[in-house]
Amino acid sequence: MIKVKFYLLIHRVLSIQVLIVSISSCGQGRPQAETKNAPVNRIESVEQNLKPKEVWPRRGQIREYFTEYGAKNTEFKVKLKTRLGDIIIELYEDTPLHRANFIHHIKRGLYERTIFYRVIPNFMIQGGNSDNDETTLRRDGVESYYIPSELKPDYIHKRGAVAMAMNYHNNPENKSSQYDFYIVIGKTFNDAEMDATEAEYGNSHTERSKEVYRTIGGTPHLDGKHTVFGRVIEGIEIVEAIADVKKDSGDWPNTDVIINYEILQ
Repeated sequence: MIKVKFYLLIHRVLSIQVLIVSISSCGQGRPQAETKNAPVNRIESVEQNLKPKEVWPRRGQIREYFTEYGAKNTEFKVKLKTRLGDIIIELYEDTPLHRANFIHHIKRGLYERTIFYRVIPNFMIQGGNSDNDETTLRRDGVESYYIPSELKPDYIHKRGAVAMAMNYHNNPENKSSQYDFYIVIGKTFNDAEMDATEAEYGNSHTERSKEVYRTIGGTPHLDGKHTVFGRVIEGIEIVEAIADVKKDSGDWPNTDVIINYEILQ
């Protein structure tokens, strides 16, 4: 099962408190606040009040927010740049909430300094989160939420599939993680292995899907749970190289594989 690493969410509390104190002492970053008796520029004050406030997704309004955001931001091709090479992925238009969520995080800086933090050969690499203080601060004030499932029977966990992680506890609707995604490597399956997988995990596959798993490979036991919302179109060998890096007992690479994101189209 793909699970979000909960220890990613444990902040470095002491360093963040120091930063908060620093920010507060500087008048929230506004230079004019440093001088107590500075004259008020009323025109500038009015202009600041007229600026629209930043709007972020809110629980209970996720579908509406990303439907609107996706209509205005229609990009569907992204390059993931790492120290081992580049991976180009195509996002599916008929998983619109997941596509919009992914593009949103890139454009608004919520994916900056994130890494591939769980890497397993012949299975998958998982990324989109980080224990970096800068990442934590960028996300400060953004509510936690889940993305409504957009399962599609034709989008299976074949080699190169891009899907969203999820919490398996108290999640009957199979809602997706806010940030964590993974790229499938998998392996090929013969007929007996496919039958055993279906029996163990309670899912079923069409003959077309079984042929994909026999020839291309993937992770069929994840079908029917996680939303697949894209695929690798270039750089699957980079995905495999990332999975093969030296790592600790928790499958976390010994040297961080930082992801830089570039929207291509």
